[in-house]
Amino acid sequence: MAPDRITEADVRAALAQVRYPGLSRDIVAFGMVRSVTVRDGRVHVSLVLSTSRPEIPDQLRAAIREKVLALGALRCEVQIRPPASTGIPGRDPWADRGRLPNVGRIVAIGSGKGGVGKSTVAANLALCLRAEGLRVGILDADIYGPSVPVILGLEDGARCMRMTEDHKVIPLQAHGLAVVSFGFFIGAESPAVWRGPMVGKAVKQFSRGVVWPELDVLVVDLPPGTGDVPLSLAQSVVVDGGIIVTTPQRLAALEAAKALEMFRKLDVPVLGVVENMSRAICDCGRISHPFGTGAGRALAEQTGVPLLAELPFHEPVVAGEDAGRPPALTEPASDIGRELAVLAGRVAERLGFVRTLV
Repeated sequence: MAPDRITEADVRAALAQVRYPGLSRDIVAFGMVRSVTVRDGRVHVSLVLSTSRPEIPDQLRAAIREKVLALGALRCEVQIRPPASTGIPGRDPWADRGRLPNVGRIVAIGSGKGGVGKSTVAANLALCLRAEGLRVGILDADIYGPSVPVILGLEDGARCMRMTEDHKVIPLQAHGLAVVSFGFFIGAESPAVWRGPMVGKAVKQFSRGVVWPELDVLVVDLPPGTGDVPLSLAQSVVVDGGIIVTTPQRLAALEAAKALEMFRKLDVPVLGVVENMSRAICDCGRISHPFGTGAGRALAEQTGVPLLAELPFHEPVVAGEDAGRPPALTEPASDIGRELAVLAGRVAERLGFVRTLV
């Protein structure tokens, strides 16, 4: 493009390709671009930024100059200013991240696609960690399909919810777990049609606006995919570990790999992979593999993380969870019950709570 034909719109489109270092969102989406001036092929970009990381300004300047000069600009000047107050756009997205009061460790459960049993893993892992003697809570942050209330028998959670005088959420109790779910607020029949900023605000409220009791572990059930919820969570609180759930077929594992990479980009340590429905067990004891074989193990090997568990599919588990009776409680001696206990032991060990022989 000729220098004298470059417009402000061209420059802003180029800036939308400049990602904030370490994140997938760009500086325009974060609201950091204060102004753009274009005159005779010379471009001036003004950013608003507050960060404690001294390398960030130079990285942004270099990335902006690269994109703008690629348009054909003769020169590009980048000015970075601090925000006038801490409440306006342009702040470091990580600036507010901290630890939750009363919460020792946070473990996020993610998946590349829906229907792989992520919420089943999250709820039963929480129950098995509780059985290990840990104080455990579960935050159902799957805003688009909150399943934890059904699995834990809290379908009347909306009616039972209480708030403190300063409008903080008081968790419900189920089987020894402290439980908060989006489902308590949006209702079982209400679809969540929210845009990104609304989701981010809701996740921040849910992560910080809850009066959690003293917890060793908070298990967070994320929605499937790599959208705004995990990003907002990682920007709000320190997440100590991520677990990826997949099923054995290759297609599911391909999507799960994206969720695993998302955790890494958000600086969340990946504890490992859980392959759910790795085999099916009928009442006669016969084993089959209707959902494929081995993709979870292959994903773990390819990405260099542990395979934490291979959980079998057992049809009574579906009916049990529909009735609020998860297998960690009702079938601890079954194949899936034993595998869940192994999973909890390995997760607890990787979080530094116990040493196991598993």
